[in-house]
Amino acid sequence: MRAFVEKVNQISPLSEEATEELLHCLRTTFYRKGEIIHQEGKVCKNLFFIESGLAKHFYYHDGNQYVFRFFEEDHFFIATDSFFHDSPAEYSTVALEDTTIIHLEYDDFERLCQRHHSFETFARKFVSIVAYTAISNLKGLLYLDATGRYAKFLREYGHLQQRITLGDTAAFLGISQVSLSRIRSKK
Repeated sequence: MRAFVEKVNQISPLSEEATEELLHCLRTTFYRKGEIIHQEGKVCKNLFFIESGLAKHFYYHDGNQYVFRFFEEDHFFIATDSFFHDSPAEYSTVALEDTTIIHLEYDDFERLCQRHHSFETFARKFVSIVAYTAISNLKGLLYLDATGRYAKFLREYGHLQQRITLGDTAAFLGISQVSLSRIRSKK
């Protein structure tokens, strides 16, 4: 639970009172490799934090799987549109390894924002990080070819290469595994 609070404090320091209340709200859940953490079509009611393990956001379109984010230890994630708009998510999140997650329910998130300015500041900064990341990823899809997207993948997730399958890497890049093999052979 302390790792969650430490990460919050890295983004924006909490008051002592906000920290105490936050600690009382946090819960831990263990997911086995391949287990769905959040399912498409359901409302995301939690802010998730990976204490250990690895997860991905993904969806299917025309029978193909697309991956648009990976999350490792010491990272937060949510189904953004679902969490903030109380609407069904258009993608799922799955554990790629046995994964331990600390989570904060949406109602507690809102209550902490209302009661503690320091937590509200964290929430605002967290949303700006999520928005920046989404824009950066969109720009990569729009402006980069497959080789450029692979170079961006290596910059962002290169340290995870041994933990991410080639299939998931190709799905993240929006290319076939054959095309990925060709790109990798040129490196």
